[in-house]
Amino acid sequence: MLNAEIRSNGNSEGQETKLYRKMNTDEDQEILQKDLNNLQKWSDDWLLKFHPNKCKVLQVKGSPNNRTYRLANQTGDVVLEKITNEKDLGVTVDTNLDFRTHIQNSINKANSVLGIIRRAFTFLDEPMFKQLFKALVRPHLEYAASAWSPYKLMDIQTLENVQRRATKLLPGLKDLTYEERLAKLKLPTIKHRRFRGDLINVFKIVKKKFDEKVTSELFVFDKNERTRRHKFKLYKQRCCTELRRNSFTFRVVDSWDNLPEIVVNAETTKDFEILLDNHLKDNIYNNY
Repeated sequence: MLNAEIRSNGNSEGQETKLYRKMNTDEDQEILQKDLNNLQKWSDDWLLKFHPNKCKVLQVKGSPNNRTYRLANQTGDVVLEKITNEKDLGVTVDTNLDFRTHIQNSINKANSVLGIIRRAFTFLDEPMFKQLFKALVRPHLEYAASAWSPYKLMDIQTLENVQRRATKLLPGLKDLTYEERLAKLKLPTIKHRRFRGDLINVFKIVKKKFDEKVTSELFVFDKNERTRRHKFKLYKQRCCTELRRNSFTFRVVDSWDNLPEIVVNAETTKDFEILLDNHLKDNIYNNY
């Protein structure tokens, strides 16, 4: 089984379009090409021309195959280029779904901004450093993290190293350990921030803060009344692959179900964040 996505980065309106399908048989590949033909006809009817040279094919997981997909232009059919990664809404998706390219790009951007801060400021005190780091550096390491959050130790440590090096910019903290520097600055680890962000997103999904058309099938509630947990507990489905076990909808279930009832019963997202921070306060400086 494999998933295929055909993506256009440029039509006459400068917009992006995605066409995708799960592949189980050769017939599915034929259907995807028919869908592409129908999309081409629709674009011709409405005079929204796709640029074949800007349309790419990304195969997500599965065994490699030699199938080609075509899109017509004024001179005839054009074979669409196959790629190994593509940026979608700011997140670089790759064929293996390990997001290694996205993680490295995020680290490079964060380090670049950190270098600018180091060169631009001859003196940094703690309040100034925290404001600059939170506003200009950390967002590069956290954007859409629920989608790409790493589970391999090397990726986790590489991301954490950005903040580890950043906290050494303050002269008075150089001789302290990383955990001591974080405690002094009252900054949580980057890993903790991802964990916290996951739980906040679960809260928004469970409490229907997001569009239900998008999130309605992400989780299944656990109807087993014998378990001593809160009323919003989730059912953890079975899975066979490491990648699936570490995906957002699986990795968050145990952590969410183990939250105290007073935390998950919060009425607003802000209240949930405050209660969650109080519940997790003993672990925010530990690079667990």
